[in-house]
Amino acid sequence: MASKAKVFIVKHDYQADHRVYFVDHDYQQKNQQIISPGDLVDHDYQADVKVFIVNHDYQASIKILRKNFPK
Repeated sequence: MASKAKVFIVKHDYQADHRVYFVDHDYQQKNQQIISPGDLVDHDYQADVKVFIVNHDYQASIKILRKNFPK
């Protein structure tokens, strides 16, 4: 079994490995397996993946449902 991804939300776009956009339906998800299942961590040095939340779907490399986003 693969281990859970450790995810950190960065404050600036240039710090991120991936950009994330939240979608409303399952079929809209794309590349969600990169961060889900996963856990949010408190510090960037603990993270396997650093993400930045974007406002538009065309900016995102990962599209995921809010319920599937790491907690």
